[in-house]
Amino acid sequence: MLNDFQIKQLKAKDKMYRVADHFGLCIEVRTSGRKFWRYRYRYLNIPKMLTIGAYPEISLSYARDKTREYRSLLAQNLDPVTEQKKALDSALDAIQHTFKSISNEYLEKYKDTHSQEWYENRLRYFKKDIYPVIGNKPIKEVNSNDIRVILDNTITRIRKSKRGTGEVKAIYVRQICAEVMQYAIITLKIINDPTIALRSYIRRPPVNHATPLEEKDKKVILALINQYGGTTGTQNALRTALYSMLRTIEIRRAKKSFVNLKDATLTIPRVSNAQIKDGKRNMKKNRTHVVPLSTQMLEIIKEQLQLYPDSIYLFPGDDGISMLGKNTLNEALVNMGLGHITMHDFRATASTYLNEQNYSKDWIELQLAHVDGDMSRASYNHASWLKDRRQMMQHLADTIDHWHE
Repeated sequence: MLNDFQIKQLKAKDKMYRVADHFGLCIEVRTSGRKFWRYRYRYLNIPKMLTIGAYPEISLSYARDKTREYRSLLAQNLDPVTEQKKALDSALDAIQHTFKSISNEYLEKYKDTHSQEWYENRLRYFKKDIYPVIGNKPIKEVNSNDIRVILDNTITRIRKSKRGTGEVKAIYVRQICAEVMQYAIITLKIINDPTIALRSYIRRPPVNHATPLEEKDKKVILALINQYGGTTGTQNALRTALYSMLRTIEIRRAKKSFVNLKDATLTIPRVSNAQIKDGKRNMKKNRTHVVPLSTQMLEIIKEQLQLYPDSIYLFPGDDGISMLGKNTLNEALVNMGLGHITMHDFRATASTYLNEQNYSKDWIELQLAHVDGDMSRASYNHASWLKDRRQMMQHLADTIDHWHE
């Protein structure tokens, strides 16, 4: 058997040669003088040889350990060359097939068949909640406990930001993790989906339906909006929610081109099927919706047109160009000390008040852009009762202006 002194004394010759150690292990000395550990064996009576590594980088003791490992494989009727290749492939697979790399592959494959909003929402939650925990982890090694940690972290993050209790977001995060895992299964990257065990881990909180504002909130809300430290555009968007009965998404997506100052209307058009596919729906229901504008709303819109000349949006975000953020208005309510109120409550308040004033249910439902089974197509003609609804909305706006009294 060899020792280190003997190995160091081996010199290069005109031809490569090998010196045996034990049990098939030998040191190969090349004409360059470099030395390599080689293991010679027979598998299915066929002579084979594999390289363990260079000496002295690979020590004598390590080479002997590898030899014992290979002999153990042969005793199990396994070919060391084949098993070594499997190990290398597995290591390479772990490096190439991290959760992050597979999720990026998934997004790239499906982004053209989904809306931009679909793509951006997933990318945002990958970066915020998922990648910090499992982004660099081989997807084969992601387990149910990893997913549990992600969900718990998501809930903690949402609660710290005071944007809710976090359960709904956590359920959504589990869902997009599951999408990636299902993609990994069908592309033969993994066998099992670790998100399945977490299906019932987070309980969806009970839905809090919109409720009318209490009298104490009515008395202060306009003053708080006026004093709010955010942009004038955000203030005007909040006022619009009070005066117009529009949904938050309708306010956010409202464009200057929707406005007709001469007719004092804001007309939200329906969009094409292709636009719906791209997430560009203007209304909850894809119908043309005409909103008669009170004098208060006209003043708000005129101010917005002056403040934000470079944006296509009537109520752009903080940069004055792009669409108002999804959570901006609800966050503003929180910052004003009105975290118990949601934007949905504004519509409930207006609807309740107008019903109490005995306005036509059809007028109110049209203003809310509601269509139920009892409302005929004729009733939903987008210009229906426009004059009557204009008078109703002016009454509402004037009433709101006197809430503080």
